[in-house]
Amino acid sequence: MVSISIFNNKGGVGKTTLICNLASYLKIKENKKVLVIDADPQCNASIYVTEDNDLEKVYSNTKTRTIYDIIKPLQRGSDYIESNNIPIVYNKWFGFDIILGDTRLSLAEDFLSSDWIDGQGGNPRGLKTTFLFKDLLQKLEHIYDYIFFDVGPSLGAINRSVLLSCDYFIIPMSSDIFSLKAIDNISESLNKWKLFVDDGLKKYFENYDNESYTIGGKNVNVNISFLGYIYQQYVTKTTREGVKRPVKAYDNIIKKMNKTLSSKLEKFYTPSLSEDDLLIGEIPTLNSLIPLSQIAHKPIFNLTGSDGVVGAHFSKVKEYERVIKSISNKIKKNLDTYEMA
Repeated sequence: MVSISIFNNKGGVGKTTLICNLASYLKIKENKKVLVIDADPQCNASIYVTEDNDLEKVYSNTKTRTIYDIIKPLQRGSDYIESNNIPIVYNKWFGFDIILGDTRLSLAEDFLSSDWIDGQGGNPRGLKTTFLFKDLLQKLEHIYDYIFFDVGPSLGAINRSVLLSCDYFIIPMSSDIFSLKAIDNISESLNKWKLFVDDGLKKYFENYDNESYTIGGKNVNVNISFLGYIYQQYVTKTTREGVKRPVKAYDNIIKKMNKTLSSKLEKFYTPSLSEDDLLIGEIPTLNSLIPLSQIAHKPIFNLTGSDGVVGAHFSKVKEYERVIKSISNKIKKNLDTYEMA
């Protein structure tokens, strides 16, 4: 099983659209076992994949179980959620399983922040809360091939807990100066978090007779790695040779991003990956396909005429499927590189 968080400190980069369509492609087209965990308090992934008629029923029902049910036992001083009680539901349109998001997740920020401070001192309770998603992933590792986390654009306690628990992270980027600045924030935060949690694990080891901190009998380590980045929604022009390229203004920013990402995040990826390897994919402007997909609650590559696709939209649907296929292949290639490193 591979766990991947798709994350950027900047909003509006197409993160949720990317996660849901990539996860759906891996399930529908490649027959992989895929779970999406909606860890964004805005619940965008849950809204995207759930039909309008069902959405109100799901969230107005007090018995509906969500990601908040994973945190609730710890808040009440109990243990991690039991394996047979994890709130997973199947989504028929996208094909994957999902743990639905919950707006109450934002209420857990203070709880996670408080225990994070304790965890830095090697306190078992603090470490237990910090690694709640690592426990979840361990319980699911023999069930799924891929587990994706959709998170909000913050650098708060929820995202910290998610990122410290995942194997890899991917950064979706838009071609603007603010995405460049977001890289600095991500780099600084990841380095600081890893330093603090490694120190907490070391103090636990020293305080408890040289015993390593474990979850489910396995030693806990933080080894999150940068898998690569994806450009979203750039404007293209067609050359005389028929090749589509970004317009000059976007191209200049893209060139800066390549160097910025490789330098700022060099501690988080293997030297076996080149700058070219880190660029997982480029998604051009999709015009009205995204809103059509959102209205139909279907993956973009499965949209049809009955969903409002007309004329040139059909070629865009096919183009998007080729792009997602290419991204899927590049991710697998980079994962193989890590395996061999």
